[in-house]
Amino acid sequence: MSQHYEDRPAERQKMTFKTYREFAVRRGGQSSLPDGVYARPKVYNNFALTLADQCPWHLILRTDKEEKEYFGPLIMQEMECAELLKDSTPFVKLYGRASKYKRLPSVAVEEALANAVIHFDASLERDIVIDFRDEGLTIRSPGGFIEKDNFDVIISTCPRNTKTALLMKSLGLVRLEGTGLELIRGCYLTTGLMPVIASDTDSFCIQLPSLDNADRTIPEETETVLSYLRSYGSGNIRSMSRILKIRINLLEKIFSNLESDGMIFTMGKEKDLRAFYNRSYAMDEDYAIIHRPDIRSSAGMPDRICC
Repeated sequence: MSQHYEDRPAERQKMTFKTYREFAVRRGGQSSLPDGVYARPKVYNNFALTLADQCPWHLILRTDKEEKEYFGPLIMQEMECAELLKDSTPFVKLYGRASKYKRLPSVAVEEALANAVIHFDASLERDIVIDFRDEGLTIRSPGGFIEKDNFDVIISTCPRNTKTALLMKSLGLVRLEGTGLELIRGCYLTTGLMPVIASDTDSFCIQLPSLDNADRTIPEETETVLSYLRSYGSGNIRSMSRILKIRINLLEKIFSNLESDGMIFTMGKEKDLRAFYNRSYAMDEDYAIIHRPDIRSSAGMPDRICC
């Protein structure tokens, strides 16, 4: 596709701009359309079509409960979707933090949606799809690499839809300074998580993980920790993090949960924190299993089950 798809004459010429004009007036401007909406005199281009009430491209927001399709000028779809996501994102308490945080950083959401709009390939005639789940936000936009170069540089400084990007900049929705992806990643620097930004030949995807994902203990990792402590009796948190390939902040959470259940006990703090397997808990567990009335051998005696 040409990088100047916005400049091509729109296939549809009968279009109205009531929604955009009202929006422009509310923003303190004039009701006139921005510059650059004509391919030639009296012939609207595809940039104009993105501002029309009849805009054929849509943002589609999917959640576990419903699917919402946005209509109208594309930049207004983006703004409405961003506002809904920010309002719908709950605050969560993160392990080891005193304050509560938005599950999805608002700055990251705004930047990701803006990138999806200014880089999407309208000629592919596909919509921008946003999946909003407990584990995070995934935005898929049609259109892959526009050049063979560094992806961060391209997506930050070389928007496919230049006129849309400049209009969004004038509205304060994007900066166009090559810092968008840096801002997105910066929201996750101290969380142990990182957004995923990828592209293939005809689409690109931005995945923003929920901040409380770092606090969600995966059962397999808990069992890995228990297996290690059963074998070695104890372990230092830093050594176990290196050996088991589990983040320290997640190990702290696992230790806390296991200690609450009486399966381990800990001594020390921070880098000197050490976990000890509770042998008495294991013995009590064995005893309870042995004496369960429903477990019997062929001779009528309880079968011992080894852990």
